[in-house]
Amino acid sequence: MPSILCLAVAIAFAGVGTAGAVPPETVNSVVSVLPQWPGRPQGGSGGPPGASPEGSGVALRPDVIATAWHVIEAADRIEVRLADGRILPASVIAKDPLSDIALLSADADLAPFDPASDPALADPVCSIGNSFGLGLSVACGVVSAVQVTNAGFNAVEDFVQTDAAINPGASGGALVDRQGRLVGMVSAIFASQGDTSTGVGFAVSAELLWRVTEALLSDGKASYPSPGWRLDVPRRDQLAHLAAPVVTALRVGGPAEEAGVQRGDLVVAVGERRTRSPRDAVSALAILPESAPVVALTIVRGNAELQVTLPLRPEAILENDAVSPQVSHADCPHPESVCIMRQAVFPVSSFDPMASATRIAPTLLVTNRHVVGDRTDAVVHTPDGPRGAEVVASDYLGDLVLLSVNGLPDGGHVPTLNDSAAGTAQLYVVGADVSRQEVRVLDPGSLISGPAKEAELGRIHVTARMQPGFSGGALVDENGNLVGIAVGGGEGRYEAIPLAQVARLLDGRNSDAAPELTEWLGRAYANCAGQIDAAASGTKVEPQTVVDICSTAFNQGQLLEAGRMLAKSGSFDGAAALHGQAVRQTPNSINARLSLLASMQLAARFEDMIEHAQWLIGMAPDDPRALRIAIQSGVWGDVPELAEEAYRLLLDADPRQARAARRFIDSAPPAPPRRN
Repeated sequence: MPSILCLAVAIAFAGVGTAGAVPPETVNSVVSVLPQWPGRPQGGSGGPPGASPEGSGVALRPDVIATAWHVIEAADRIEVRLADGRILPASVIAKDPLSDIALLSADADLAPFDPASDPALADPVCSIGNSFGLGLSVACGVVSAVQVTNAGFNAVEDFVQTDAAINPGASGGALVDRQGRLVGMVSAIFASQGDTSTGVGFAVSAELLWRVTEALLSDGKASYPSPGWRLDVPRRDQLAHLAAPVVTALRVGGPAEEAGVQRGDLVVAVGERRTRSPRDAVSALAILPESAPVVALTIVRGNAELQVTLPLRPEAILENDAVSPQVSHADCPHPESVCIMRQAVFPVSSFDPMASATRIAPTLLVTNRHVVGDRTDAVVHTPDGPRGAEVVASDYLGDLVLLSVNGLPDGGHVPTLNDSAAGTAQLYVVGADVSRQEVRVLDPGSLISGPAKEAELGRIHVTARMQPGFSGGALVDENGNLVGIAVGGGEGRYEAIPLAQVARLLDGRNSDAAPELTEWLGRAYANCAGQIDAAASGTKVEPQTVVDICSTAFNQGQLLEAGRMLAKSGSFDGAAALHGQAVRQTPNSINARLSLLASMQLAARFEDMIEHAQWLIGMAPDDPRALRIAIQSGVWGDVPELAEEAYRLLLDADPRQARAARRFIDSAPPAPPRRN
């Protein structure tokens, strides 16, 4: 007698299309994946649905299950729950973080999926997965798009897009056609604020899934061809005639140069795949079997369309090839010495899905610790395709880590590490622009202050603008000299870590404590992030636990964020403790001082505010917010001269606010009582 679940699947599929239903047995080829993440309950242990990290998996062989790597990446152990309810242990066979595919082995006799034929737009499809940990369920829709390469989730993407409902827990599940054949493995969604489906879901195509699976089973890893070219989006005037990536550089002696490709060529197709963007070309190469010796390219040169044959070589062979110089910097309206730094900055994905890293040696990048968190790897997005990187251990405590990566362009710019203080000249920030999907130089700014002399983790404070994705990018002067590594900021004030700390980071590789300390700091950062995320989702957190955990990560941005979270929940002393640590680490940070003063203000600790308010009006004499806080500190902290000095400055900064401040000074109400 068929199970209730199988009957439900049959009923669900019976209404899809007009040419028959999917056999109920389809569900037997899908499993629920139950990873045990550190500090989290394991799925299948009787907890409420959604309380545990869970995913799904699809059977590709009787004892081989494919799932999404992000589902099991943090797992200490893994189990799978079959459609009949049995729970079995599983182990990782191999993984490919670039495509977010991992293979599991389980002692089961599952019915493997057959691959579907190439899907077409509006084809009926259904997803089968373990949504919200409720067990396997079915949701149906249509194919919304095929060959999607720019969703931004993975370094290598060849997605089938669908409007079939896909929710948390379904990652790794099946997207199937009416015959129960595998169209793709569910990978990601564009989620609503509540983390639920918005009707835009993505599944790794069956073509890419089987290609990666065969490589992982035979070699333990997946390698992708490296043509030895640098592709970019063409100019706007070119896009008016033909959408295709343009070749901007060639590796000397590389496959593309050998094939006769020239700079300025437009790559219209790779094999039978039409390519409209650099990401399209990456995907078209990624789906090719590793055993393929060559692939046909269609290129446009001038007004002629040409066919050339590109020899395929594994990326490792090309690591040390030379690269011809890049094209001019006509698209960069800044000094050429600054624009060339774009060659030294790369987009990276890790704990933070989109950030930057700056090259400081042929195989070495530096980025922020908060970019990698507790992960030991990252994906570096180079013009020649994605490259895997490993975190290099160091006993350095601040917000920097080293990444070791092979396959970076050998002819690309590598800045020198001449430590010199940032001057008063113009300063620029170079980083990965998330929205434009390119490395950019933003408009210049100036120096606010250098790092405090007594602060081991002090920072450079600038008005040079930064934006999301620029963490780990380069702060450079107008001569193109690397000055520091971008971190972030806001309200017109931004911060970078000086080169002296990059040197300290490099020296720390030689410490015996480096591996243990790197792991500990990463774990502390991830644990603090977990506390912040829990509070944001409405879960009650213990203030002292937050202070204890986040203070051990030594991460400036996280100290400020966790402190603001505690202040919002009414734990003002906890907020002040974290903000105070941030000030001690970076004494010249105006943003850190403002955060500390705000938490002290909420706690009615006005006397404690005095020294910080005095410092602040010296550093930000034209900032109305700083001046208002100083006036309040002076009045209620019983230092009237501080209030009067801040008032005189406010008259120039904002006369309208100064009038209200005068009334407060002259007729101040009693100070609020102390609050914890």
